[in-house]
Amino acid sequence: MGTIVRMDRQGRVLIPAKVRRRVGSRLFVLEETGGVIVLRPIKAVRPSDLFDAIEIDVDRFTDSHELRRAVHERGNVH
Repeated sequence: MGTIVRMDRQGRVLIPAKVRRRVGSRLFVLEETGGVIVLRPIKAVRPSDLFDAIEIDVDRFTDSHELRRAVHERGNVH
C-alpha cells in the first residue's frame, strides 16, 4: 500500500524523505492519465558524462557553431 500525503493550498505535495532517498532525484516528469498522477524521476546528467558519447570531426572545439553543424551532420540531434 502507498503512503498518504496531503497537498497544500499552493498545490505542493511533500514526498517523504525515505522515498526521496530511494529515488535519488529532485527533478520529475509529471504524467496524468485518467485521473491518476505519476511522477517519474529524471536523473541529472553531468556534462562530463557525455564526453566521448559521440564521435565528430571538428578542427576547433571552441567554435560552437562548428560543433553544432558536426553534430547535426552526424544525425545525433533532431
